[in-house]
Amino acid sequence: MNKQIQFAIAALVLSLGLAIYGIIVFANAEKGRDLQSLQTQMSLVADSRAEAIEHWLQGQYAVLERSAQYPPLHRALAQTSESPDETARETLRDLLAVTAERMGFLSRQSTGYQPSRFEVGLEGSLAALDPQGRLLAATSGMPPIEGALADFLQRTPLTERGLLDLHRGAHERLTLGFLVPVVADTSGQEGSGVVIARLLALRPIDAGVFAILKQPGLAARTSETYVIRRSGNLIEYLSPLLDGSEPLTKRLAINTRDLIDVEALEQPGLFHQGRHYAFAESFAVSRRIPGTDWVLVHRIGAAEALAASDARRMTLISGLALLVVLIGAALVLVWFYATSRRVEEVAECYRLSSERFERLSGFLDILTDSQPNPILVVDASNHITYANRRLAELSGIARDELIGRSLTGVLGQDAGGFYGAINQRVLENGAPQVEIRHLSDEPGGERVWRSHHCPFTAATDAQEPAVLVTIEDLTDLMRERARRERNTQQLIDTLVGLVDERDPDSAHQSRYVVQVARAMAEDLGFDPPQVETTEQAARLVNIGKIRIPRSLLVKGGSLTDQELKRVREALDAGPELLRDIEFDGPVLETLAQINEWVDGSGRPRGLKGDEILPAAQVVALANAFVALISPRSFRDARSFDEAEAILMREIGRRFDKRFVLSLLNHLDNWGGREEWADMNRRS
Repeated sequence: MNKQIQFAIAALVLSLGLAIYGIIVFANAEKGRDLQSLQTQMSLVADSRAEAIEHWLQGQYAVLERSAQYPPLHRALAQTSESPDETARETLRDLLAVTAERMGFLSRQSTGYQPSRFEVGLEGSLAALDPQGRLLAATSGMPPIEGALADFLQRTPLTERGLLDLHRGAHERLTLGFLVPVVADTSGQEGSGVVIARLLALRPIDAGVFAILKQPGLAARTSETYVIRRSGNLIEYLSPLLDGSEPLTKRLAINTRDLIDVEALEQPGLFHQGRHYAFAESFAVSRRIPGTDWVLVHRIGAAEALAASDARRMTLISGLALLVVLIGAALVLVWFYATSRRVEEVAECYRLSSERFERLSGFLDILTDSQPNPILVVDASNHITYANRRLAELSGIARDELIGRSLTGVLGQDAGGFYGAINQRVLENGAPQVEIRHLSDEPGGERVWRSHHCPFTAATDAQEPAVLVTIEDLTDLMRERARRERNTQQLIDTLVGLVDERDPDSAHQSRYVVQVARAMAEDLGFDPPQVETTEQAARLVNIGKIRIPRSLLVKGGSLTDQELKRVREALDAGPELLRDIEFDGPVLETLAQINEWVDGSGRPRGLKGDEILPAAQVVALANAFVALISPRSFRDARSFDEAEAILMREIGRRFDKRFVLSLLNHLDNWGGREEWADMNRRS
């Protein structure tokens, strides 16, 4: 066999290798992107449903707590707990029934359940218990306080809420229990904060509640969202399933192999791949429901989720099979003509092989030209050896003229030089690389490109290694994200400005709190996301003042206990105003914890020590410091020395020592007194 034939065979084999490798790279890249997109979409659904369930549970607690604070019922509870005679119990029983119906907790309308004509007594029940767990009074249908119900009351701390998990109640009806403490009237000084009774509500759960799990707009046949919990060595399914299983009827062993629900219970919050309860391959994401033992699982069948991706991959595989057949036939023809035909017939064989090679190239062109993103192959000297039609459209250069051009000549000095450096690194270490690059646009704007660089073997004369590059334009996506961030910032600035207008005493306090909090965060070594979270929370530290009457904000002298309570409640409820705004960091959690004290005596949750977010401690300390050194209508501004002394006394009680020392270090050693002098002089 002469060298020309050997060269032809080698060229065909190399082309086959290029085709196989290119198809595998494209197939894997497409599947990875589809899987990442699926994960993002499923996470959004899971977050939405988990938040809806948590909101529903908190709503039940809120209704029950409002019932507990209903003045006639509150007085009857206090009287019955002190002297539980039959007359007081009867009065309390009547008030329980009236209050329950008034607050909508036990009515059929509040659950959405419509009983059949054969069902009786399926509404919820409400009971009042003394601090020792003894029954004071109850509405009809309340079961005896014994067994599991008594255990639930015993293990729930007296001053805390309690949730009696989903179970079969009266008439085998699915039931949830809610328990809240009833505290003595806080308007007086003596006995304030003492639990005088507890309200227990047993609420039936129907299809209207489970409908919360359904995400509007989802059309996937195998998509579903359900709730599970662990019961010993079993997984219990608490909501209806696609296979027709009713709540609390399906249980699976916790050691079931490859079950996505096992991983969801052990590591909630992840993206899971495996089998679902009916043992079909599925993808799922999970979220823990705060305040419960529940885990929410949103899943979809793997076959349906990746149907489009699998179809594309099958097309590629089919094309590969066709290529193998064509090239195999070409090899047989080359061998046949080389061994049994005349020299003229060998020349004809070369011609046919060339035509087949052109068809192979055309097939690869069809595959790459169908992609929406530019695709190119670059050799070691950063010259283009292959380009698809999209790159020609993007550069404005004819496709044939792209071959042999340098990257800088096609993409420009900025982008070409940047991608050329990446290609060199890929050739050196042999590892694929993904980069996001911000490029200047001609009208003065900015383009954002994400590029994938993979090692590639190009059919060049020198058999040099090459790099396969794909470029994805993310400009529109990034611009939309920037627009949302600007809108959020403008909304925050508007809210802060509204607070400043309503409270002339602290018109600049938010701005000053931001300065102090940022200085402390940087001094403490917070990473950039933590610094950003701290600064955002500091800017919104007084957002709750929107709900405070202006007469209280400008009042001179001390506030009454009732006025002080109203102010604190408004400040604690401030984060609720922002609950629908999406922040990059835990800004709302930080705002919710700024009134917590390190000794555990703060509000609203009584967190202590390291349970309080560092950002919340920094914002709280900065807010207190600015308030001390700023003048008020009822007092003059404190000096820096006076403020230092006051804050030092609060170490270990209200503030952590290292945060106070960080603030004092900035004041005394880093020019804080001069930097913040305007805060102290403000009139």
